[in-house]
Amino acid sequence: MKISIIVIVVLYEIISIGIVSWLIRRKKKGKVQEKGGFALGGRSLGTWAIGTTMCLTLLGSGHLTGTWEGCLSLGTTQIWHVMANGFAMALGAVTIYCWARRMRITTTGEIASKLYCKELSVLIAAVNIAVGWAVTSFETQALGIIISSMTGFPLRITVLISSLIGLCYIVFGGTKQAAMLNQINIIILYVGMFGALFFVLKMLPGFNFNSVAEFYASNPDTYPRFMEFMGGKEHFLQVGIPILIAPFFAHCCGQQTIQTAASAKSEKSLKRIAWFVGPMNVIIGAISICIAMTARTMPELAGFDNKLVTTQMLIGNLPDWFIAILFAAFVAALLSSYGGFLIGPATVITVDFIKEFYKKDMPEKQEANLIRIFIGVGAVITCLMAQTLPTIVNMFTWIYSFMIPVFFLFVFGMWWKRNKVVGVLAFTVSWLIANIWTFLPSVPEALHMGNVHISYVIVVVSLAILVIGNLVTKGEPGYFRSKEWRQSEAYRIYLEEKAKGNA
Repeated sequence: MKISIIVIVVLYEIISIGIVSWLIRRKKKGKVQEKGGFALGGRSLGTWAIGTTMCLTLLGSGHLTGTWEGCLSLGTTQIWHVMANGFAMALGAVTIYCWARRMRITTTGEIASKLYCKELSVLIAAVNIAVGWAVTSFETQALGIIISSMTGFPLRITVLISSLIGLCYIVFGGTKQAAMLNQINIIILYVGMFGALFFVLKMLPGFNFNSVAEFYASNPDTYPRFMEFMGGKEHFLQVGIPILIAPFFAHCCGQQTIQTAASAKSEKSLKRIAWFVGPMNVIIGAISICIAMTARTMPELAGFDNKLVTTQMLIGNLPDWFIAILFAAFVAALLSSYGGFLIGPATVITVDFIKEFYKKDMPEKQEANLIRIFIGVGAVITCLMAQTLPTIVNMFTWIYSFMIPVFFLFVFGMWWKRNKVVGVLAFTVSWLIANIWTFLPSVPEALHMGNVHISYVIVVVSLAILVIGNLVTKGEPGYFRSKEWRQSEAYRIYLEEKAKGNA
């Protein structure tokens, strides 16, 4: 039982959240609030705030408990899932994130509405809500598992505790609060993960991973090619690339990253993150793989399943003082991801549905309060979803697949051509195929495509519909090539930033 450690870390989180929330309210007092204050932090975040927030939003259960579980099923090929996040953020920082911010939007639904039509906006907004809540449930599950392992409390109780802590993390100060906390939490996370790696190495003969590599090499039937970077050609094609494709596209154009990018104070500050946010994110995932692969080699932990074995190794072998640091690091990462993915759906519901269809002139204060309400609703829903305990990385790959066509829709619509019918068709057909592949496996098997991963299918289908459709139909020019853009208020602001050297 490590209840005292849990109490100390939870108190730290509550106190830090309270202090940051108070500082934000004090700073705002008596000042004219800039539009998007709660959802976008007043579009005032600098390079380090944007970079750490972007990094930690994507650095939750997928890099910790999800990677622990995933690499014990897939081997070191799991690193491709981790690298997908780094690739997406580095590329997005100099492309689609900048373009979205340049449009002065708040949600991905607003992008779709400007580029195509409200119908497509509603579809993309709905998928982003599903993605956000699904990932939030993973973060809730992950934190619940860690607390349960440390205390012995039932998972249902620890998941509820996780939800309450996560709700506090984001509900008071919004994006700015999360960004301020993230600048501290990234330091705690790195200290915790590198410290954990050091202690694990101390447990191994020769202070290296040679004994771990020998364990997997001597059990090729149980762990085939587990220590290979690509896991063999067939494995790489069927597993490695798919677990890279889906998160890459999802994080390039998902609400969780677009909203963070839109909060940047300038394009220049946003572009700078490309130099460090990818490596900063991937290093944590690589350390997670090393730790988890070691845990499975220990005979005394053979009775634990892949979801729990790494946690048990760390709790059982690390000194209590360091477990406190490591737990604080895990909480920091999971809460950052929890907050980023929970505020996204709340913002989408408020802006793309209520504000768009019922009250276009909604005051800033009312908008912030509605977002808070839907953050609470999302916290309840994701707490219930977390009880089902899905396999995290498998679920990530599936849920992120729905975002693949959105990337092509945005890039083509911004720079090439916009046709409403083609856009809606590409998205809906991709969505239908994703569901058929998932819920009616007999259909792809009948087509002799049972082994073809859903990510491949959606990339090919969505890209083919958009390319062929745009070639054979008429449409408006890409948004940034249109009169609509040059006559917009966003274009005027962009020119001002460019003249100052900030774009």
